[in-house]
Amino acid sequence: MKPGSSPAGPQDRIKTKTSLPVATFGLLIVVIAAVAAVGMITDPFSLFVQQGDKESPETAETESPAMAEIIVSGSTTVKPVSDLLAEAFMEAHEDCKVTVKGGGSGAGVSSAGMGIVDIGSASRGIKGEELLKYPDIQVHTIGGSAVVVILNGIEGNFVEKSELIKAFNDTDGMVDLLLNEENGEISVDQAGTTFKVYQRSDESGTEETFASYLETGRNLDSSGAEGRLGNEGVLVAVEETENSMGFVDFGFAEQSLIVSIAGVELYSREEISEDSIKAALEGTSKPFPSENSSLTRPLNYLTKGKPDSLEHMFIDFARSPEATVYFEECGYFSIAEI
Repeated sequence: MKPGSSPAGPQDRIKTKTSLPVATFGLLIVVIAAVAAVGMITDPFSLFVQQGDKESPETAETESPAMAEIIVSGSTTVKPVSDLLAEAFMEAHEDCKVTVKGGGSGAGVSSAGMGIVDIGSASRGIKGEELLKYPDIQVHTIGGSAVVVILNGIEGNFVEKSELIKAFNDTDGMVDLLLNEENGEISVDQAGTTFKVYQRSDESGTEETFASYLETGRNLDSSGAEGRLGNEGVLVAVEETENSMGFVDFGFAEQSLIVSIAGVELYSREEISEDSIKAALEGTSKPFPSENSSLTRPLNYLTKGKPDSLEHMFIDFARSPEATVYFEECGYFSIAEI
């Protein structure tokens, strides 16, 4: 399967097509995604949809029953699949409204922990200090994905991790990249072409995952890379800027252009695909050296305490085999297939 191959939907609005020669090289380090068990709801939907008092024939024509509502907010990585899940859920439950917002994984954790939204979303695990601050927060894993590096202006076969550390720690946000024509290796070299570097401007699970891989802490705030909002913001910036690079979730990149990272696990371009990421998330492929250098990560829903009946029903739907098609449309992997 390939992102964007399914019928038009909300994901199409976040996918950006371009004629620029954008090359994408990905970094896939294997970890086993944690699976949070969520029980099945047995309460019928009619029990928690407010119907109000019985109305007389005169008022019944002019007044409608109250509509139940769920607000989902947080990760821009999770948002595309949440949009699709919300549409499908509302089609099945006409008396329910599901509103989906972005804001980043950090916002998803805090808004759920404080009870500002019904369901938060995050494309990473919960930190220790967040659990201390929000002790009632519960994690419901709905799927998994991975972070990749995207590059416009040069196409090679692989890159060393050490070279990426140099590139994304540069203080002025500009870096010289050189392609070795003999073996296809891309490296940081003063003899190369100058590239502009982009990162995330919002608090992001994507950035935290990538920064952890680079062993630079929880973010790239000390980098001179220019910030853009969300995965889509970084993707558009790189696609519209000749000789530039950045990082996004795998679902926002073209899998046919992904290449390998040297010294970790070598694949040909054709072998690195959604199947290899799925194998990594399932834990069925060969483990990489350290789970601290992982670029695969879970996609989580978050609630303050035990979800109520309606929230639980939506989360169960997101975790069900029927929801797999929506994850596939976004280039992600549902918990049902992992």
